[in-house]
Amino acid sequence: MMMSHPYSSGSPDPFDDLGPISPGPARFNLLLTQDRSHGGEHWTEQLPRLLGPQRIHAFVARTADEALAVAEEVDIHAALIDLATPPGTSRRIRGRSEGLWLLELFRRLPQCPPVVVIQNSAQERRMLDRAMHDALRLGAFSVLRKPVEIEQILTVLSCLIDRTYHGHWPGSPQ
Repeated sequence: MMMSHPYSSGSPDPFDDLGPISPGPARFNLLLTQDRSHGGEHWTEQLPRLLGPQRIHAFVARTADEALAVAEEVDIHAALIDLATPPGTSRRIRGRSEGLWLLELFRRLPQCPPVVVIQNSAQERRMLDRAMHDALRLGAFSVLRKPVEIEQILTVLSCLIDRTYHGHWPGSPQ
């Protein structure tokens, strides 16, 4: 089955082969950051449970410091960065949200993983537009506004894999 979306290049949808998979190493490492602790119904809690059996390893970072530590230890294939991610113990970058600061740092990583930015829709319109413009200028693959639905994230991840990895899981032989 092929999923059709406006950004499709005609490659098979990588989420369509999510049938039974034998245990093995992760074929896709996904970094998720969050603005605060959430209950089990939040997308940062749902995605790891949903994608884990398919050998998609989701790392949840609760601070910018945690996100950087994960990115230094693990080959990250993609990241979903919440612009409201707290800094942790590191100094805050003046004039930048932690999410934009993380996006800048991710661009400098050797593997330079594609990043989807999650933006707070409660901000005033001018601030939303500026944050979205900054994120796209810094190389974000996509910008999603809260509240974010699982289906929306899966669609964007499918487009990301299709465009960035030509429809193949980066951690699997082609």
